[in-house]
Amino acid sequence: MGCAIFMDTRSLTYFVHAAKTLNFTQAAKECYISQTAISLAIAKLEDELGFLLFERNNRVVGLTEAGKEFYNWALQILHSYDNAVKRCTNFASGYSGDIAIAFASFFDGLFFMPQLKDFKRRYPEVQIRIRTVSPNYMQEALKSGEIDAAVCWPYDFLTDDDLTVYDLCNMNLILAVNSQHPFASMERIPAELMKNETCFMLSASNQKQTQKSLRKDLIRAGLSELNICECSHSEEVFMQLELNNSIALVPDYFRSFTNSQIVYREMDIDKNVGAVITFCNLKSNKNPTLDLLRRSLRKQNTSDADRAFFAQKNK
Repeated sequence: MGCAIFMDTRSLTYFVHAAKTLNFTQAAKECYISQTAISLAIAKLEDELGFLLFERNNRVVGLTEAGKEFYNWALQILHSYDNAVKRCTNFASGYSGDIAIAFASFFDGLFFMPQLKDFKRRYPEVQIRIRTVSPNYMQEALKSGEIDAAVCWPYDFLTDDDLTVYDLCNMNLILAVNSQHPFASMERIPAELMKNETCFMLSASNQKQTQKSLRKDLIRAGLSELNICECSHSEEVFMQLELNNSIALVPDYFRSFTNSQIVYREMDIDKNVGAVITFCNLKSNKNPTLDLLRRSLRKQNTSDADRAFFAQKNK
């Protein structure tokens, strides 16, 4: 039964320098230690291995055949060790690993795509998995571990003690109108003309605080009589718009993604209807990439880079 060999990377490093130079004095200088220390370290390594690495004859140093072979293996071991340390350090710092992030719609994902692309350029080792999840199920997906982070409005997340919430940006809701609808020929749409109109929106039926906040905003804006029809996904909102020759309330950045069948109009209302877009995750989630990604996604307004990106998408 063979005995265990205990060597450290320091001993291997000393050996590699000595093997390269075939001069213990020069190797000692390169390793910032004394010649005696490097000679003792290599002698100890030879004793642990059970074979000689160097031939020593009248101050002439050369590698044995076993030493030449071991030199090649030592280089590989040190290279693998350095890579392992680098990768694990990156993982511990959030510079590598895997993270799953959910957006409420394809359009939300596109809105943050310039920031996601910039993040990937800076941290190429991080694998980002993007999901689209209805806001009604984001909390459940976070708690089940299906996703690490959710990008959505904050109201119901803030009332959940298990979650932490960070602001990313502000958004206003704007009126999306089928191009055949009478509103399409108007520059601004007064609140009184919107009374009893069927207006499609992304559903927040399971989010009581979000619904409460939205109702308050609609009342303040003079839109309390608007007939809201909720859709599970933003994509459904636009399908309903085209099918029913109707209107919808959507985030203002959606205008960058849709075709000529949909036009966008400002509302002549008492107060803008808007919301904060936030980054949410479980407090107990220790994924080190979370903080990096959150800081990368935060923005106050749509930048020139965003607008250029959206314009290119629509060509």
